[in-house]
Amino acid sequence: MGQKDLTQKNLEHHPDVFADVINALLYGGKAFVRPENLRPAPTETLYHGTQKSLHNQFHDVSKYEMSGSVIKLQYTLENEMGCNSKMILRKAGYEGAVYREQYDRKVWETYPFIGIVLYWGRKSWNAPKSIHSFFRKSKLPKEVLHYVNNMRSQAYNMCNLPPEVRDRFHSDMRIVVDYLAEGKNYVPTKQKLKHPEDLLRMLQSLTGDERYFQIWNALQEDEKKGGVTMCELLDKYWNDGVATGMREGMKALVEICQDFGLTQTETAARVVQKFSLSKEESLACTQKYWSV
Repeated sequence: MGQKDLTQKNLEHHPDVFADVINALLYGGKAFVRPENLRPAPTETLYHGTQKSLHNQFHDVSKYEMSGSVIKLQYTLENEMGCNSKMILRKAGYEGAVYREQYDRKVWETYPFIGIVLYWGRKSWNAPKSIHSFFRKSKLPKEVLHYVNNMRSQAYNMCNLPPEVRDRFHSDMRIVVDYLAEGKNYVPTKQKLKHPEDLLRMLQSLTGDERYFQIWNALQEDEKKGGVTMCELLDKYWNDGVATGMREGMKALVEICQDFGLTQTETAARVVQKFSLSKEESLACTQKYWSV
């Protein structure tokens, strides 16, 4: 299991984030699924392979939605970094295993299954989204295809969600989808982070920038006092940079300011504030470390 997969699961495992993802992508942002009604569901199912041997398959994150003590529904999230052309077949295996397990139970307790794919790649997701579209390449006659159950798969490109969809998010996942969609144009907000460690690990994994998690030690004290915001990340990263010397501190501050969409003038103002330089010196420093 890849490191990116692990870090995504860490953040998505939190009930508030899991419910937020489901509500934002499936239910138009309505609070249809509530975090307090979610319970962990098994992430491993079994299926028969060749020669009647048993194989296991794993969901990334799976939760039951409860109604009191009764399972109302099961949701799963699957993370994909690349476009998996056979993802629809994998979903069919997941869904079949969930329903088969219910069939084998001696008690009459059944519930539906909904699984969605969170795609974190930059290219468009062009894998088949239904069984019918998957088998179109086989050129089956329409008369035959009519009798093939047309299971569908929902895949969402998390790096390029439109603003109206991102506005539906209210958990820490909002910061992730905004940052991935806007890149250097991203403007930090005053939203308090509920899961800063897992958020920073996820940003580090998805962007390849190790600076995000390097500031975690500096954030922990403020997190205990009531949370931190993305705006405060700039100041916290500067404190780390200064520990390695003023030159590295200046460079780090300029780079992180540029990453978060600040202009050279705005960055120079921060350099003035943090290093007690003149405006001319701070502007020269900003221009020196500004990557074009």
